[in-house]
Amino acid sequence: MTFMKRRTFVGIAGGIIIIEGAGGYLLSDKNNFIRTYSKSEVSDKSFLNQSERDILLLASLSPSGHNTQPWFIKYIEPNHWIICNDKNRWLPGVDPTQRETILSIGSFAQILEHAAANAGYNCAFTVLTTTNQYENVMDVKLTKASIVNTFDINKIKNRRTVRSNYLNDALKKEGKAYLFNEDNNFSILYHVA
Repeated sequence: MTFMKRRTFVGIAGGIIIIEGAGGYLLSDKNNFIRTYSKSEVSDKSFLNQSERDILLLASLSPSGHNTQPWFIKYIEPNHWIICNDKNRWLPGVDPTQRETILSIGSFAQILEHAAANAGYNCAFTVLTTTNQYENVMDVKLTKASIVNTFDINKIKNRRTVRSNYLNDALKKEGKAYLFNEDNNFSILYHVA
């Protein structure tokens, strides 16, 4: 009778557990591989009109630190909301002063502006806070635009965060001029360390 050594047994058992766990996870949810965009399921009793729902759905796809989505919307009246800082989604361990939270809320506001423009609205923003911890961050009012400034919303729907192959080179003058040229029809969200 041959006995397996303890170290060999632990290695084989550990490998089996990892394979079973990963396989079960991957097979349980195909959405791990595909990001789908769908209209939100909102009841007919919703106080938001269809364009408001579409705009807010697109804005909800905004990038945020650790994908916390640290915002919520207070409905004031049709096409008038307050973008708020959701204290329940703060990450005190990695963002003790809520700097990243406010950057994420700013990203949400910018994507909301693009989504609103695509739907034929202009946004008027008023900053309501002077600290990173205040709940009411920004007032936003949508008004019908006389000229529709379309934005390719597929750029919002298909946005990805790239976390590899960063260059450590300083940004050249030509690159800065291109990024900050107001004629460009794209959004760049950047992080300054």
